[in-house]
Amino acid sequence: MAVKVGRWDCTTCGHVGILGPRTTCPNCGASRPRDVRFYLPEDAEEVTDEGLIMESRAGADWICGHCSTQNKASTTVCKNCGNPRDEESDDVALEEREYRPGEVPSARPARPKTLHPEEIEQAKPRRKSRRVLWLILLIGGIFAGGSIPKTVEVSVDGFRWQRNIQMLHREAVTKEDWSTPAGAFEVSSFRAVHHYDKVFRGYETRTRTERVQIGTRRVKCGTVDRGNGYFEDQYCDEPVYESRQVEYQEEVYDNVPVYATRYRYKVWEWIARKEFLLQQFGEDRNPQWPDKSRYDRDSDMKEGSRNGQYQVIVRRSNGTTHLEVLSESQWNDLDYGSILLGSTACLWGTWYGIKS
Repeated sequence: MAVKVGRWDCTTCGHVGILGPRTTCPNCGASRPRDVRFYLPEDAEEVTDEGLIMESRAGADWICGHCSTQNKASTTVCKNCGNPRDEESDDVALEEREYRPGEVPSARPARPKTLHPEEIEQAKPRRKSRRVLWLILLIGGIFAGGSIPKTVEVSVDGFRWQRNIQMLHREAVTKEDWSTPAGAFEVSSFRAVHHYDKVFRGYETRTRTERVQIGTRRVKCGTVDRGNGYFEDQYCDEPVYESRQVEYQEEVYDNVPVYATRYRYKVWEWIARKEFLLQQFGEDRNPQWPDKSRYDRDSDMKEGSRNGQYQVIVRRSNGTTHLEVLSESQWNDLDYGSILLGSTACLWGTWYGIKS
């Protein structure tokens, strides 16, 4: 597993690119920050010296709880104050971090940029941009506000109605089924497939492609920040597969038809047809049902469903009219000149309809 030397930056004097294993800044002598974050340059060289490799694997460096000096993992007493590293002290070990491929920090963390006063002035939003923003907000507000509904009075200026009766015609309808209902006539029968049974026939040898593991290979699966200035590549065993044609036995079934007697017959049914839809229209206050007297003596005809549609024409104060659909009871309660409440857009006058 490859070992490489990381870097850290001094937050006291701003010196950058300090070798990771160094615990003090070579420029100002300040100790590594308590929250030091090591990074690994892309051109970092691999460590080959056995002594340095052993040092990298000794463990994370630690911070003395008495004087905050950073010490190597291999030391048992603080190099600055001489206090021993033990459980009674508030000593803290630096954090080891694991990175997946492509996530290792390769450059020093970005530091906040201090802007020159002229740069601050240039970064301020221009007044023109603010004016455009305010104009957009104003226009949007006008459109939104203009669409707010308001209540207006309208008067009934006219009536319309339509009533329908669907007549049903008695007809002989041909059908098929596995049995005959009551009242069926002109019945005939024939043999037909009722369903299929699955019958086991045996086995057949077939082939399929399978992925078969033939071994493993070592691949880089991450990098560990050892918490002492060194980074070490981590390797994992990855399975290696090969596609092979494999024979197997598959059960085979036959779909065997099962026959039964099927019947073709006729039955009388009441059918609704478009040509037997009776309609009546009007623009007055006296809705009437269509005349169906011509069918009263026809035993092959009978009345089916009835329905109607009732509308009023309402006039606004500006003279415009609108057609509104009402229930029959609402329609019956109105007369010419009746006052209703409607809803329109506050500014644009868009008609929203009669208020319930």
